[in-house]
Parts: sequence; structure tokens; C-alpha cells
Amino acid sequence: MKRITGHLLISLLSMTIVLLLTAGCSKDDDKDTGTPVEIKLGATYEGGIIFYIDGTGQHGLIAVPTDLSKSTPWFNGNFLLTGASSTTDGSANTTAIINAQGAVGAYAAKLCRDHRGGGHNDWFLPSKDQLNILYTQKTLVGGFSNDIYWSSSEFDAGSAWVQYFLDGTQQLDNTSDGATVGTRAIRNF
Repeated sequence: MKRITGHLLISLLSMTIVLLLTAGCSKDDDKDTGTPVEIKLGATYEGGIIFYIDGTGQHGLIAVPTDLSKSTPWFNGNFLLTGASSTTDGSANTTAIINAQGAVGAYAAKLCRDHRGGGHNDWFLPSKDQLNILYTQKTLVGGFSNDIYWSSSEFDAGSAWVQYFLDGTQQLDNTSDGATVGTRAIRNF
């Protein structure tokens, strides 16, 4: 009888420990305890949604889930070359645009850099190529209109690349245009 009681006692203690360990746990608790989030396309991560993963499987790009604006111009009132000509590096372009256009005002690159989603301050306006990747994953990220979106890739002092999110067409637009041009911030992780 003692053997059964001891065995039963161990089983009851084991069950109690399991219940205590799992009683307060939920998926939301994983964020608070620092448990890593699985890196996969479409996952919510560090203030955005993963839309690109590089070859290492540990780094890529995330986008905010909603537009920061649907009517902000690319420039800050000055038609000038900013040096934001890279078609692949939106972060460097965003820095170049802000350095040239100034830290005051409401324009696409500044809106992105000022965004603080997920507690991060390194958001940027995507380059032409990054915007195209985002377009190919628009259903995964969601919240896009069928209008055009700014890239950070400048063509000349008065025009920059945009992408039409209805059909994927990339074209040049006047940097003073803002009437129906969307702005969506992205960041590296």
C-alpha cells in the first residue's frame, strides 16, 4: 500500500507542477518572456510583418501593417538632388533625403524615419527594389490600396520612383506630388 501511495504522490506532484507551470501561459506571454518568434514570411515581428527573409533565414525586411500616409509628398518643398539614388538600399536613401531636405517638415522619408513601431527608430522609406519586393508580398502584409507608393530612389531633382500597387508598374513621379501617393515604412531585422 505504501508503494502505491508513494507512486500516486509522485504522480500528483508531477501533475501539480505541470499545471502550475502552464496555468498562466498564453501566446502573448511568449513576447514578454523573450521566447524567440519563429522567423517566417507573414509573421508579426518587431513592430511589423515579415515580407522578405534573406539566405541566412535570420534577417530580412519587415513592413508596418498600415500606410503612414496616403497624401504626403516625397520632398520637403525643395527640388534638389539628395543623393538618394540607390535602388537597393532604402535606409541609406532615407538618411540622404533627410540630410538634404531637413529634419523639419512632413514628407515621406521623414514620416518613415519618425515612425516608432515596435519601439524601433530605424524605419525607412523602401528603395525601388525593396518596394517591388513589398509589392510581390502585398497580400501577405495587407492594408495596401490600389494606388501608387513612394520609393526612396530618386531619379533627378524633381522625380522619384513609385510603384502602382494595382498592377506592379514602376514609374517616375514628380516629388511634389502627394495627392494619392502612399507611404509605407519598412525596416531591416
